[in-house]
Amino acid sequence: MLHDLVVEGKVVNPEGVYEAQIGIDDGYITEIKKQGLRAEKTVAARGCLIFPGFIDIHAHLREDSSHKWDYKEDFGTGSAAAVHGGITTVVDMPNTPLPGINADRIRKKCELARSTSKGLIDVFFYGGVTESNLSAIADMQKEVVGYKIYLCETTGGLYIREEMLPAAIKAIQATSKPVVIHCEDQGIVEKKKEELKVKGSRNYSGLRPEEAELAAVSRVLSTVSRSAPGGHDRAKIKVNTNIAHVSVYETLSMIKPYKNVHGEVTPHHLFFNNEDVRAKQAFLKMNPPLRAEENRQRLLDALKRGEIDFLATDHAPHTQEEKSLDFSVAPAGVPNLDTYGNFVSWLIARCDVRPELISRLCAYNPAAFLGLDDRGHIEAGKRANLTVLDLHRSVKICGERLYTKCGWSPFEGYEFPGAVRHTIFNGVVVSEYDELLCDLYS
Repeated sequence: MLHDLVVEGKVVNPEGVYEAQIGIDDGYITEIKKQGLRAEKTVAARGCLIFPGFIDIHAHLREDSSHKWDYKEDFGTGSAAAVHGGITTVVDMPNTPLPGINADRIRKKCELARSTSKGLIDVFFYGGVTESNLSAIADMQKEVVGYKIYLCETTGGLYIREEMLPAAIKAIQATSKPVVIHCEDQGIVEKKKEELKVKGSRNYSGLRPEEAELAAVSRVLSTVSRSAPGGHDRAKIKVNTNIAHVSVYETLSMIKPYKNVHGEVTPHHLFFNNEDVRAKQAFLKMNPPLRAEENRQRLLDALKRGEIDFLATDHAPHTQEEKSLDFSVAPAGVPNLDTYGNFVSWLIARCDVRPELISRLCAYNPAAFLGLDDRGHIEAGKRANLTVLDLHRSVKICGERLYTKCGWSPFEGYEFPGAVRHTIFNGVVVSEYDELLCDLYS
């Protein structure tokens, strides 16, 4: 049999790493053998690691039908940045100028993504949950892969008060879709804001302390437990729940006993600490903020032990001009799509994270959480979405080689021990190192 494409190298699945050839036809994996496969085109990646295409379950691509934030990012540039970082599937968050809180807005976002991403990757969407749209939750379920709840204020008025959380969880549970929750207690944030105002302090991490995250997580765990049949039975929790961008190590121990409650971490919370903010100022401002070095190291150790479920970018592109503003008014968030594969190489080569665990964190677990059973594992019958990582080619991050429209990275100037050699989407090789192999704007 002559395949459309054969990719050969070290295949990395959660259960192991092995040398193999992957036969691909019509966008799907059709055969895997140690040797002997033939094809019209072969990608010889001996010595490289071949992962299931990375899946980012938390990104802000900024575009909606208002086009007010297209100057930060759009689906085209965001998709290009994702490909550059080895990501084949992205889920976009709803907090844009026209927040994704009903089926019509989500459909318009889908149309924009299809027209501007040029088929480079798959872009899916979360539906935003507000106090006023609970009756619209069910109407969105065909358009979204999950829902997003904000327990603190954000763009578009998506924040819901803690007393409304049980009703929101109940509405989501009826759809059988998962939910991602931003856990920072708004009451604590407001209280700290007043305290710091009195003291004249500009301590941003003090404004959003660890206790704000832990209090919100506690409220979520109590609520999802009550939503289960028979009351507080952790084994029967029906709502598949992800705690977004965990920044406090103690959060992981809180969620560990709860079946179907997961935690994601971001590259920035694993790499930087609150001392780094002194040099980079608002370029390292994000919500939740960076924590102490001891906490960062404990998060990293937890990841190595397999106690974290997802590595998510929380890609939040803002312009350099916006991030250069005074810390108090600069927007929160950093871009991470372009550098995702480079960061993964750092985890493997410098932090001794097993490649099999990366395959689970970056592909298998996200696919399972989102209910995308056609990807996340390298096997016959799955989509031919692959990320080929070259750990023999170090990369120094610089803005000139980024595809994100905002044109900067928190990792600028850092050298990582590996690069994304190829991103393969639906059987098409769409990148080779820093070069995209298709014209995004044709």
